[in-house]
Amino acid sequence: MELKVLHSTMTTYGGRWETRLELPVETELLIPDYLPAVFKIVKCLIRPVILHNDLAGCRWHGEGYLRCTVYYQSDEGGAKLWRTEQKYPFEKTVELPEGRYLPGPAQLWGEVEYCNCRAVSEHRVDLRGAYTLSLAAFSIEERQLPSSMEDCGIEQRVTPQTGVVCAAAAEKIFTAETTLPLPGEGEAILDIDGCFVPQSVTVQAGQVSCQGLLRMEAVWRPHGEEELMTRQKEWTVQQSMELEGAAEGDEGVCWGEVLSVALTAPEKEGREPALTIQWKLHAECWRAVKESLVVDAYSTLCETTISTVACKFLQRCAALEKTVTAVAEDDLPEAELSVRGCFVTPGAIQMEAVEDAEAPAVRLTGRGTAHVFCTDARGEMVCYDRDFTWQLPETYPGVPGDYLLQGGAAAARVVSSRTGTRLRVEVDLNLHGILLAVQTLQAVESVELGEEFADKADGPALYLYYAEKGERIFDIAKRYHAKSRDIVAANKLETGPEGEPPQATVETACLLVPAAL
Repeated sequence: MELKVLHSTMTTYGGRWETRLELPVETELLIPDYLPAVFKIVKCLIRPVILHNDLAGCRWHGEGYLRCTVYYQSDEGGAKLWRTEQKYPFEKTVELPEGRYLPGPAQLWGEVEYCNCRAVSEHRVDLRGAYTLSLAAFSIEERQLPSSMEDCGIEQRVTPQTGVVCAAAAEKIFTAETTLPLPGEGEAILDIDGCFVPQSVTVQAGQVSCQGLLRMEAVWRPHGEEELMTRQKEWTVQQSMELEGAAEGDEGVCWGEVLSVALTAPEKEGREPALTIQWKLHAECWRAVKESLVVDAYSTLCETTISTVACKFLQRCAALEKTVTAVAEDDLPEAELSVRGCFVTPGAIQMEAVEDAEAPAVRLTGRGTAHVFCTDARGEMVCYDRDFTWQLPETYPGVPGDYLLQGGAAAARVVSSRTGTRLRVEVDLNLHGILLAVQTLQAVESVELGEEFADKADGPALYLYYAEKGERIFDIAKRYHAKSRDIVAANKLETGPEGEPPQATVETACLLVPAAL
């Protein structure tokens, strides 16, 4: 008699691989002649703009540029802030360890390593710095595992395993246009940025459609003023993108980011200035799957040797569609400082362990930096960086390695103020994505049958076993090389609605264990 084994191909989670890349910056920024000369460098910001993020096979290729923005005080009267910027291109290729990885783009985040900026002349700025770009890829494994076995007196414990797999993922850059008034005479636009807020996602065969809001904010300085003002505009956009592997019934997840903005004067009189936004949409499709895993087995006729393997499966834990407010407060270093405005650099979303918890638990947290522009008593502008943190109230059992986060965060609102000598910055962050839990199960990988039991026919026909509450029926049967269904029938144990035997005992009891004949 031969043991019959049916196998199924199952996609399991292999783990996280990450590395860090240093992007050096060494450049000169020339101040255009139509802008005032440099009196003092106030702040320099470096931000990566990723135009191409592709993970194919075991190779990641990325292209983009570092947006180097310099804010400076002019030599004009008063503390007037001006801005200039330059794009510093980069291209990187990374070889990953052998294996298979989740489809689509890699997960990217980073921080400024250092930034040294100085004025070489009135119209030339020298910049030296480095940005550290972190890259993470998630591996997957295709496993051939037993889903069912027959004959040779085999008894098996089968667990239905539900989870999700990433069916498709991609990024695409879109262009949106609207109108925004040009600055008047003497006014200066210091920054135009924004965020994308997803509202609905529709998945069809080979395609995903996402609707949401583009929220744009222009920071400008009025004529003759030192205070920074804002103009805001938002409108609904809907975009569709081809997504190979997507199918109806998949759960679609989207988030986006604004890459670049251009404000141009109209070519004809009577028309409004055009605001052109280049923004990137990240879309993923997660598919629910259900498999049957053999987690334990034995034969009632002969010795049985099994080998098991640890399998990790992804479970949908929560949708990440939230707005969280972060606050940075601190005493001003000088009592005479006047707060003029603020820019924010948000950090990546992270999973951190909850301190002082009774059992191991984690929550979603994040960090960022508020760049606060102030004027001192001498009329000079200074910038103070204040770090802030945020966290969501929900907690999840386990450790950070038990979870996988796919999503992004963007600043939607920034308000800075001063009360007495106290500085306060409030930041509203939009969070979007999906949180996945990693579940580990020991599954049977192979079964080997040995010698038949010599005393099978001469042994007792019935055993008595004193079972504790909660003991698994299968484990009791395995101890005596018996059959679980015989124990259920002999003790008239309550079965499920479809006649399935109970998984465990519900109370302490003396059980009759018939020998398998």
